[in-house]
Amino acid sequence: MKNLQNHQSGSADINNPVVSARGFFRRNNLFRTIFGIFSLSGIMFTFQACYGTPQDFGLDLLVQGKVVSGSTKEGIQGIKVSVPSNGQYTETASDGTFMLYTERQPEYRISVTDTDGALNGVYQAKDTVITVPETIESIDLRIELN
Repeated sequence: MKNLQNHQSGSADINNPVVSARGFFRRNNLFRTIFGIFSLSGIMFTFQACYGTPQDFGLDLLVQGKVVSGSTKEGIQGIKVSVPSNGQYTETASDGTFMLYTERQPEYRISVTDTDGALNGVYQAKDTVITVPETIESIDLRIELN
Protein backbone atom coordinates (compact mmCIF):
# COMPACT_ATOMS: atom_id res chain seq x y z
CA MET A 1 0.00 0.00 0.00
CA LYS A 2 2.88 2.34 0.75
CA ASN A 3 4.36 1.99 -2.78
CA LEU A 4 0.98 2.62 -4.31
CA GLN A 5 0.48 5.82 -2.32
CA ASN A 6 3.93 7.17 -3.29
CA HIS A 7 3.31 6.37 -6.91
CA GLN A 8 -0.05 8.10 -6.91
CA SER A 9 1.19 11.23 -5.15
CA GLY A 10 3.96 11.72 -7.71
CA SER A 11 6.94 11.15 -5.42
CA ALA A 12 9.50 8.57 -6.49
CA ASP A 13 10.82 5.80 -4.32
CA ILE A 14 14.63 5.80 -4.55
CA ASN A 15 14.80 2.11 -3.86
CA ASN A 16 12.41 1.34 -6.71
CA PRO A 17 14.62 -0.24 -9.44
CA VAL A 18 12.24 0.72 -12.26
CA VAL A 19 12.47 4.44 -11.49
CA SER A 20 16.26 4.51 -11.02
CA ALA A 21 16.85 2.40 -14.14
CA ARG A 22 14.72 4.78 -16.24
CA GLY A 23 16.87 7.76 -15.15
CA PHE A 24 20.03 5.76 -15.78
CA PHE A 25 19.02 4.92 -19.35
CA ARG A 26 18.12 8.54 -20.15
CA ARG A 27 21.47 9.74 -18.85
CA ASN A 28 23.24 6.91 -20.65
CA ASN A 29 21.57 7.84 -23.97
CA LEU A 30 22.65 11.46 -23.53
CA PHE A 31 26.26 10.42 -22.94
CA ARG A 32 26.11 8.01 -25.88
CA THR A 33 24.79 10.78 -28.17
CA ILE A 34 27.45 13.28 -27.07
CA PHE A 35 30.19 10.67 -27.42
CA GLY A 36 28.91 9.75 -30.90
CA ILE A 37 29.02 13.37 -32.07
CA PHE A 38 32.59 13.84 -30.80
CA SER A 39 33.66 10.53 -32.36
CA LEU A 40 32.24 11.51 -35.76
CA SER A 41 33.90 14.92 -35.68
CA GLY A 42 37.18 13.28 -34.63
CA ILE A 43 37.03 10.89 -37.57
CA MET A 44 36.34 13.76 -39.99
CA PHE A 45 39.24 15.80 -38.55
CA THR A 46 41.61 12.82 -38.85
CA PHE A 47 40.56 12.20 -42.46
CA GLN A 48 41.16 15.85 -43.36
CA ALA A 49 44.51 15.90 -41.55
CA CYS A 50 45.69 12.76 -43.37
CA TYR A 51 44.28 13.36 -46.82
CA GLY A 52 43.82 17.14 -46.97
CA THR A 53 40.80 19.15 -47.92
CA PRO A 54 39.05 17.75 -50.99
CA GLN A 55 39.63 19.84 -54.09
CA ASP A 56 36.86 20.65 -56.51
CA PHE A 57 38.72 19.25 -59.49
CA GLY A 58 37.99 20.92 -62.78
CA LEU A 59 37.25 24.24 -61.10
CA ASP A 60 40.75 24.78 -59.71
CA LEU A 61 44.15 25.10 -61.31
CA LEU A 62 47.28 23.55 -59.83
CA VAL A 63 50.13 26.06 -59.87
CA GLN A 64 53.46 24.40 -59.08
CA GLY A 65 57.08 24.96 -59.85
CA LYS A 66 60.46 25.96 -58.52
CA VAL A 67 62.01 29.28 -57.52
CA VAL A 68 65.76 29.37 -58.18
CA SER A 69 68.58 31.83 -57.74
CA GLY A 70 69.56 33.57 -60.98
CA SER A 71 73.26 33.27 -60.16
CA THR A 72 73.56 29.74 -58.71
CA LYS A 73 70.49 28.14 -60.34
CA GLU A 74 69.75 26.40 -57.01
CA GLY A 75 66.35 26.36 -55.31
CA ILE A 76 65.58 29.07 -52.75
CA GLN A 77 63.75 28.26 -49.53
CA GLY A 78 61.25 30.61 -47.85
CA ILE A 79 60.05 32.56 -50.90
CA LYS A 80 56.36 33.54 -50.86
CA VAL A 81 54.54 32.63 -54.08
CA SER A 82 51.07 34.19 -54.26
CA VAL A 83 48.06 34.88 -56.45
CA PRO A 84 47.12 38.39 -55.21
CA SER A 85 43.69 38.43 -56.89
CA ASN A 86 42.31 35.88 -54.40
CA GLY A 87 44.86 36.05 -51.57
CA GLN A 88 46.17 32.51 -51.92
CA TYR A 89 49.84 31.91 -51.26
CA THR A 90 52.43 29.35 -50.25
CA GLU A 91 56.13 29.34 -49.37
CA THR A 92 58.82 27.41 -51.14
CA ALA A 93 60.27 24.27 -49.57
CA SER A 94 63.97 23.73 -48.85
CA ASP A 95 64.61 22.80 -52.50
CA GLY A 96 62.69 25.84 -53.82
CA THR A 97 59.60 23.93 -54.97
CA PHE A 98 56.04 25.13 -54.36
CA MET A 99 52.51 23.99 -55.06
CA LEU A 100 49.08 25.60 -54.60
CA TYR A 101 45.56 25.24 -55.95
CA THR A 102 43.79 28.41 -57.05
CA GLU A 103 40.50 29.36 -58.63
CA ARG A 104 40.40 28.96 -62.39
CA GLN A 105 40.77 32.30 -64.20
CA PRO A 106 41.73 33.15 -67.77
CA GLU A 107 44.75 35.12 -66.56
CA TYR A 108 46.87 34.99 -63.41
CA ARG A 109 49.25 37.41 -61.82
CA ILE A 110 51.81 35.46 -59.81
CA SER A 111 53.82 37.42 -57.23
CA VAL A 112 57.09 36.10 -55.85
CA THR A 113 58.60 37.86 -52.81
CA ASP A 114 61.45 37.19 -50.40
CA THR A 115 59.83 37.22 -46.95
CA ASP A 116 62.65 35.93 -44.76
CA GLY A 117 65.04 38.82 -45.38
CA ALA A 118 68.75 38.01 -45.39
CA LEU A 119 68.30 34.51 -43.94
CA ASN A 120 69.11 32.80 -47.26
CA GLY A 121 70.05 35.84 -49.32
CA VAL A 122 68.14 38.92 -50.39
CA TYR A 123 66.15 38.58 -53.60
CA GLN A 124 64.21 41.13 -55.59
CA ALA A 125 60.44 40.62 -55.80
CA LYS A 126 58.99 39.57 -59.15
CA ASP A 127 55.50 39.64 -60.70
CA THR A 128 54.51 37.60 -63.69
CA VAL A 129 51.26 37.43 -65.69
CA ILE A 130 50.24 34.08 -67.14
CA THR A 131 47.40 33.30 -69.54
CA VAL A 132 46.05 29.78 -69.10
CA PRO A 133 43.72 27.98 -71.55
CA GLU A 134 40.65 26.29 -70.02
CA THR A 135 41.83 22.82 -71.02
CA ILE A 136 44.98 23.03 -68.87
CA GLU A 137 44.63 21.54 -65.37
CA SER A 138 48.06 22.52 -64.03
CA ILE A 139 50.97 24.78 -64.83
CA ASP A 140 54.61 24.20 -63.98
CA LEU A 141 56.73 27.32 -63.50
CA ARG A 142 60.43 27.93 -63.11
CA ILE A 143 61.08 31.38 -61.68
CA GLU A 144 64.54 32.92 -61.40
CA LEU A 145 65.21 35.62 -58.83
CA ASN A 146 68.18 37.97 -58.70
